[in-house]
Order: sequence, then structure tokens, then C-alpha cells
Amino acid sequence: MDVEAGLTTAAPVSSVLAQVDDLSAYPSWMSLVHSAIRVEGEQPPTWNVELRASVGPLARSKRLRLVRSEYAKIGDVHRVVFERRETDGRTHAMWRLTVTVTEAAGRTSLTMHLHYDGRFFVGVVESILRQHIEAGRARLSELLAAND
Repeated sequence: MDVEAGLTTAAPVSSVLAQVDDLSAYPSWMSLVHSAIRVEGEQPPTWNVELRASVGPLARSKRLRLVRSEYAKIGDVHRVVFERRETDGRTHAMWRLTVTVTEAAGRTSLTMHLHYDGRFFVGVVESILRQHIEAGRARLSELLAAND
């Protein structure tokens, strides 16, 4: 599954990066991310993340250990990549979130691309994710506007 979403804002690049380069900030604007707790002392930066969603009367959660595997600025493009890297010795589905932030003509563009190669309930997962993306985009826009 590959899902991409974007946002354009008048907020400066630094404000956008403050919301997207540290997973600990995500619960404030993305309701699917129930918690994201930074693991002290881990390099590269690592978070224990709990995703939580409800489908009708059922609630499901998923715990992931995500590592910031890339943090780069090339020209005017900022790129941040988070990847699933568990330490239990088992093989797990890949989760990779690629975040790109650029500035042009006084506007900041954010693009987020989520890649998930799991096979279970992919259609349901994608549907839930898309619902949360719309709400998250609106909440992130509000946060960025309030901090301008």
C-alpha cells in the first residue's frame, strides 16, 4: 500500500518541520497516532509508536518501533524518512514514512508518503488511513496557522 498526501501553507519551513520531523508531535494533529514516545539514548532517533483506530464497535491498535533513518536538506528540499525497525528478531511488514518539505514563492509544501507492504486487511487499513489523513491535514493546518 502506498498513500500520499500533501499540504501547502503560508507557515515557514521551520514551523512545518517542527511538526513532522519528530514523531512525538504527531499525536497533536494526527489522531491515528495515539502515542509516539522517543526512546532515550537511541541513535538514530527512535520512537515507540502506537497507532489506534476504531471501525464501528471494534478498536484496533498497532505498535511499531520507528527509526528516523534519514534527515537531509538538499538545496531547498528537506527530506525526513521514518522506517520500522523492530528488535525482536522477527520479520515484520515494512512501514516507511517519507516526509518532504519545500519552500517556493513564500509558500511551504509538505508531502507525506506512507509505504506499507503488509498483506492483512490492506483495504480496511487504507480506508481508515485516508479518513485520518483528512482530519489530520485540517488539524495540522490549524496548528500551523496558530503558530504564525
